[in-house]
Amino acid sequence: MPQLKSDTRAQVASLIEKAIALGPRKELRTTLLRALEIATGDAPKELTQLHYDRLGRGARLTDPQRPGLMMKSSKTGLKRWTYRVQAEGKQREITLGHYPEMSVAEAREKWADMRAQRSGGETLDNMTDTTVEQLVDHYTTWASENLRSWQANDRLLRQHLLPGREAITLAELDIDHLSAPITAIQAKTPQQARKLRSAISGVLAQARKAGLLPKGFGITPTMLPEVDSAKARTWHPGTKDLRAFLAATADMGDIGQALRLIALTGTRLREAVEMRWDEVEGNRWTIPAERMKAKRPHVVILSDAAMAVLDARRGTDSPFVFPAVNDPQRTRSADNVSHAWADKRGEAGLPSAFTIHTLRKALATWVAESGGTRDIRDRLTAHTLATGVDAHYNQAELTAPAAEWWQRWADHLAVIEGQNVC
Repeated sequence: MPQLKSDTRAQVASLIEKAIALGPRKELRTTLLRALEIATGDAPKELTQLHYDRLGRGARLTDPQRPGLMMKSSKTGLKRWTYRVQAEGKQREITLGHYPEMSVAEAREKWADMRAQRSGGETLDNMTDTTVEQLVDHYTTWASENLRSWQANDRLLRQHLLPGREAITLAELDIDHLSAPITAIQAKTPQQARKLRSAISGVLAQARKAGLLPKGFGITPTMLPEVDSAKARTWHPGTKDLRAFLAATADMGDIGQALRLIALTGTRLREAVEMRWDEVEGNRWTIPAERMKAKRPHVVILSDAAMAVLDARRGTDSPFVFPAVNDPQRTRSADNVSHAWADKRGEAGLPSAFTIHTLRKALATWVAESGGTRDIRDRLTAHTLATGVDAHYNQAELTAPAAEWWQRWADHLAVIEGQNVC
């Protein structure tokens, strides 16, 4: 009986070989080859879950008993099931799902269903033909109705994600495709990288919510690379920068003198440009609470240089010290000064980091480096931490030493302006 069985296998194998010799192609040839392996006893064993677990990065594993069923592992180790078929004269590779989200048994069941669909002439699930660009378009449509930042997100996606990837389908999509653009910019612009990561996460989330992803699609936002928070950068102008600032303000008229007053006193932009003559008594300038950030009056003891700025402003009928800046026809006088300085800053060759607010930092930094205590720096810049009665007495007690520091700072700026210091 064993001999008869062996003869039968040999005869069947011979017939199959003759059928193969006729030159069948595609699935028929694959089926015949598989039958020949069975007839000759050379058929490979069934793959187990262990085979798939051991699949290395960048490798692939074809199921020997299920034509077209394959597992692919990306360079980062993400594994996906694919079904390779011939459709409309072209070879298609359809993603069935990701492993282990889709188990071995589920992948084989999905493969069997799709084989049955093909045998019955049904159209295969075409969600895997959706492209990355289509997902981005869907997200942008949703975001335009729900997010204030949708235009910025759309611009980031089209500038960094889509180039070279717009036609990639879900069948081909790998986590590497989505991670690469984030990694490419995170070293140079971490803030933009974080925003791009958030936008890509939104694309995936909305696609899943809208049912645009195939069953078992395993790429999730948590797989995207994390971007470290950018370290806060503080910039303080050096001696050369301050000298360039003082030189630049010399020909800026009212605005230049307002900027000089800000530099000398450490006051904020609006506090200075809206200064009124009735706020000044001798060398004592009391800024009213309504113009102060802390909503408490702030007393500035004007240095000799600051008084010289005011003396140059006297002789007008305006209640404002800087009337041209506070022209009733203008709106938001502080913005006018800020814009004028931004233009002048470029001409002076100063960095964009040299904002008007930088002048306050320059004063506080110099005082700290010169031995001034924290309470003095808070007094000079109106950063009084105390409240109520304590705030009143603390300010009063520190006015005299603060006046000395304002004068020392003015003397320091005069030396900078008068010498060719680098």
